[in-house]
Amino acid sequence: MDSLSQIVLGAATFALVKDKEIGKKALLYGAILGTIPDLDVLLNSFFDPIQQLAIHRAFSHSIFFSLLLSLLFAKWFSHKYKTPYLSWFWASFLALFTHPLLDICTTYGTRILYPLSTSFYSLDNVFVIDPLYTIWLLIGCIILLFMKNQNSKRALVIKGSLALSTAYLVFGLVTNLYVRHHFKKELERQQIAYTQLKIVPTPFNTILWQGIVKTTEGFYFADYSLFDSKKTLSFHYEKNNVSFLESKQKIEALAPFFNFTEGYALAREEGGKMMIYGTKFGPIAIKNGQAEFFFPVIFNEDGSYTLVQKQPDNYSELLEKLFLRLKGN
Repeated sequence: MDSLSQIVLGAATFALVKDKEIGKKALLYGAILGTIPDLDVLLNSFFDPIQQLAIHRAFSHSIFFSLLLSLLFAKWFSHKYKTPYLSWFWASFLALFTHPLLDICTTYGTRILYPLSTSFYSLDNVFVIDPLYTIWLLIGCIILLFMKNQNSKRALVIKGSLALSTAYLVFGLVTNLYVRHHFKKELERQQIAYTQLKIVPTPFNTILWQGIVKTTEGFYFADYSLFDSKKTLSFHYEKNNVSFLESKQKIEALAPFFNFTEGYALAREEGGKMMIYGTKFGPIAIKNGQAEFFFPVIFNEDGSYTLVQKQPDNYSELLEKLFLRLKGN
């Protein structure tokens, strides 16, 4: 999730335990703890883009990291404030561990059991940036900053902001299941055999969703809005160069990339070069009958390769199309 969301979530969860004892300082401590797991990005400059995929959201996002750091911070807090250790542990653990828990809700996913498992886990119930999740926590933290520490309603503000933001995540999860069920019915009706199905939210909302459907020979893509009056799905198909893909999956250096794609890797030729895309976020757009994606690995004739993150140059146009599609067909 984005940094602001993690900051206000960490602040609110730490304050849930410690606001009555230390007041506004709890917001500061929680904001710092909620940010710590993402400090693994400071290592990026030492590694190439593919290696970075092996580092980000790995040990710093695991439950074991949260437990270890909570034990250390609790010791420091209890020594500083001369109060019981256990409550400081729970405050620290909540602020730290809710960070990877929130990341699990995104399509990027996180490796919460690292190093026991290097797999990414994701619920796909919220986009990596969603104002309707963040706003409740942000408002709550701002109100707490202006309220006096002795105000008896501070606890109500903390619990209310956490309840509303969590309710939004639950809404996204329920909606994901509903859209998944709709996709399954449509795939059965259209007699499309598939091996994997992933339903993901589109940017900044939980109304418009994309389905990524993997078959033995390619991928089908479609979107669905909760406001759609026409329930029939129109699928776009992309053929996968399976033999090329399988040959590259044997390259050990590319293992972090394929682990990151979670099985949703698409190989195809473009402009005389072979590309492998991670399609789990769904298409950016479909132009001239071809889907565009983030995160292609580009293969050169000499056998070298490079991971590139595509940056569209028409964000305003894409957002306008997104909003129009969100309103339904």
